[in-house]
Amino acid sequence: MLPKGVSMTSLRPFGPASRGPGLLVDLVIALLLAAFLLAVNPRAAARAESTFPQAAPESVGLSSAALSELADVVQDYVDREMVVGAELLVIKDRQTVLHEAFGLRDREAGIPMERDTLFNIRSMSKPLTGAAAQVLIDDGRLALDDRAADYLPGFDNEASGQITIEQLLTHRSGLPLTAVQSVDQYPSLREMADAIGTGGPQFEPGSRFWYSDAGVDALGAIVEQASGESLDAFVAARLLEPLGMTDTYHAGDPDDARLDRVASLYVGRVGEWTRFWGPQDEPFYPYPWGSQSLYGTPADYARFLTMWMDAGRAGDEQVLSPAAVERTLTPVAAMGSLGSDAPYPTLYPELSAYHGQLALLHLPSGPIDGAPPADVPAEIIGYSGSDGTIAWAWPERDLMILYFTQSRGGSTPIRLEGEIERLLLHPREGPTPEIPVAYGELLGTYTADFGPFRNEPFEIAWRDGELALDVPSQFVFGLDRAGASEERWSLRGVPGAAITVVRDDAGAVSGLRLEQGGQTFELPRGTPAPEVELTFQPETVARYLGRYGEDGSERVVEVALDDGRLGLLVPESAEPLALFPPDADGVWRLRLNPAVEIRFEEEDGAVVGYRVSGPGGEATFRRLDD
Repeated sequence: MLPKGVSMTSLRPFGPASRGPGLLVDLVIALLLAAFLLAVNPRAAARAESTFPQAAPESVGLSSAALSELADVVQDYVDREMVVGAELLVIKDRQTVLHEAFGLRDREAGIPMERDTLFNIRSMSKPLTGAAAQVLIDDGRLALDDRAADYLPGFDNEASGQITIEQLLTHRSGLPLTAVQSVDQYPSLREMADAIGTGGPQFEPGSRFWYSDAGVDALGAIVEQASGESLDAFVAARLLEPLGMTDTYHAGDPDDARLDRVASLYVGRVGEWTRFWGPQDEPFYPYPWGSQSLYGTPADYARFLTMWMDAGRAGDEQVLSPAAVERTLTPVAAMGSLGSDAPYPTLYPELSAYHGQLALLHLPSGPIDGAPPADVPAEIIGYSGSDGTIAWAWPERDLMILYFTQSRGGSTPIRLEGEIERLLLHPREGPTPEIPVAYGELLGTYTADFGPFRNEPFEIAWRDGELALDVPSQFVFGLDRAGASEERWSLRGVPGAAITVVRDDAGAVSGLRLEQGGQTFELPRGTPAPEVELTFQPETVARYLGRYGEDGSERVVEVALDDGRLGLLVPESAEPLALFPPDADGVWRLRLNPAVEIRFEEEDGAVVGYRVSGPGGEATFRRLDD
């Protein structure tokens, strides 16, 4: 599960993610792999009581020691600078057994994370839009086989005319991942949706699964048309209020007191976080979207999960019909990673991810073709968001675990799945086996020098009685012998990926050879060498400095010098996104993600533009001034 070319960059490790404010920012934000933190506070003391009453873990069949270790894992994420801050909530039998906050809500201001912090939940807004559509179906004001064109004029054309409500709910409309280049490109959700319909699908509607923000944004506009209310007003009246979700809202009002509790947003990777939005800035979304734009707390979202586990009820009120809940939780297709056909990553053994009607479901792995298992209930239901928020619920266990961060580009939500499995779901019985003598020489650090893993440490470790490979900024994979040889190991859960031990002439372990997708990567043994900082004087890079406009859009990016580093100052960033110095081929790379390449173009000895490219796409910028 490594990037393409090092294929993992295309996976968007923590699942359904939403497109950022523009192509360049997507390359920066949506392709990033982990984090930056200058200072860390210990676990923050809580200011607000949990939504669910407190209980001792042992009283509901859980281990205090296991929960404490799970909290230690999250604290370790903060200490290792994998996230800026986080909140962890564990609820068993509708009682809180763990609720802690970690790190910082705003790094620059030194504000600690607290238990009542509001997070940008991104794609976790989608199930609320889906539930709103289900409410209208229950009301008889919407039907699954209705055409989008019945509500949105932009869909009344040959390409989009047959797209149905059901296809929008199940990501089978054929519509692209997104239809926007910036958050303020369209003045309203309705106009955005009409543009989506005019643009049309990428393939025949209903023929395959393709995760689509655009489709859910169109669905949100349909909810507005069918209800006669704005999307946020309808969701609030028919879902949030009955469920008691008082801390979930569209953060568009600068006078709303809840804004003081909203976490700043960061993008980056381990050791390199950049704040790209704070609550003191203009609203990130100018109006509510169907695919994203809600802010909320873990405790609030837990209330939403209980509705699915309680057949649509909230106390004495039937918020959704049991039929609507059943539709939502029926698997439709194997869940693919964002913008690809690659399987959605999960570290729950023997489970695969499937999509329902705007619900993410984990079921026993199905056949090779990815068809959902027939008549098998989901073991896990929930959803995730691309800034690092995720919610899991195990209906049969009456267990909910919610983990929220504001660190876009990290993989800790998926990493935490493995820890949940190890500590809470299937804890190992008895003492941990000792490390076999033959394995001891394999343990240690191996340094990569390829793609986004440039100078990053891979680690072979002994975890819970087995060898494991810790892929930096991503996941910890158990290792299984590949055949009879102990010199070759396959990565559990990653078909076709394996490592082979490399030895020197004396027989000592000198490195690893990593194989995936027909490619081979060398990992020599040893810790990364300290990076030699290369900085520039203004006169050295003067030829590059200036303003550049993106072809086909109104976006303007400034190439600037900041503290001796050349960087790209995009509208959504408060400071330039620093570049690595060029290699022998003249290619500059983003420090936040070396997989993103910048190539300057010259004519008659003068710089006239540049191309930025990465696993997620390519854009061309032309110089606007001398």
